[in-house]
Amino acid sequence: MTSGSADETPEPGAVATNSSPRVWIAAGVVAAVFVALFWHILAVRFHYYLEAPRYSHCLLLPVVAALWVYDRADSLSTVPRSVAARGLVALVAGVVVYDYGRLINMNLLQHAGMLVSLVGLVWTLLGPAVLRALAFPLGYLVMMIPLPKTWDDAITLPLQNFATRIAQTFFEALGWIVVREGNVLQLPRIKLLVEEGCSGVHSLYALLALAVAWVFFVERPIWLRVVLVASAVPIAVAANSIRVAATGVLAYQVDPSYAQGLSHQMAGMMVFAIGVALLLGLDWCLKPDAPYTETDDARAV
Repeated sequence: MTSGSADETPEPGAVATNSSPRVWIAAGVVAAVFVALFWHILAVRFHYYLEAPRYSHCLLLPVVAALWVYDRADSLSTVPRSVAARGLVALVAGVVVYDYGRLINMNLLQHAGMLVSLVGLVWTLLGPAVLRALAFPLGYLVMMIPLPKTWDDAITLPLQNFATRIAQTFFEALGWIVVREGNVLQLPRIKLLVEEGCSGVHSLYALLALAVAWVFFVERPIWLRVVLVASAVPIAVAANSIRVAATGVLAYQVDPSYAQGLSHQMAGMMVFAIGVALLLGLDWCLKPDAPYTETDDARAV
């Protein structure tokens, strides 16, 4: 991303603004109005994130976006601000989409409308230069939108089947007799069900969000950012394969309770921890020693 220059030509209808203590009061009022206007979808999403494990990490995404802005406050303060009338188009469009989503009771449209309204609000009150500077934190919030169930299933089911096949192959390599029926593995003394939660999709979504945040917080070349984000998928799959195989061994050799309940949940947390370790390890291995150029500086806004 590049920063706006002081001599940047404002778009038609833009009026320059100056900072003052009253700006903070105005910002607080605008934020309060925004929250009040979109309170319905905010409340719905909050409860959904608490109830849906695969999207529970979304509660932290606004915090990550805010930390990014705070970390670059000095650079952002130099970006020229203006009042841009064109932003009203996006703001109005977002509100219309949100209201239509409420009318037909579709949370996806409501969430999308809220984010478009946020973009329009920043564009209107702060201008195009600030909007470009805030491209990452605003775009990052898109990852808070849950995928439609059909898309979720299209990702979850193949991962679930893959985890089952990996476990079967691992057990057979140990010399165990294994009979597979769908996502159920029948061993001589125990039957193991590779549930939807064992697909690794929870860790996949969280690791993708972490990878995107990581490459925008640290100084890395463009090629390495792309590699790290893309690698989040195979890393999450590999970490989950390790988890499923290890859980199966413990359940078969030690105690069946390791395949369920609290032990099962702890194993899920370990998948994410393994994924983070692998991601950071890959970053450490590929990170070049040569100095970064200005275009590769992730701190530029």
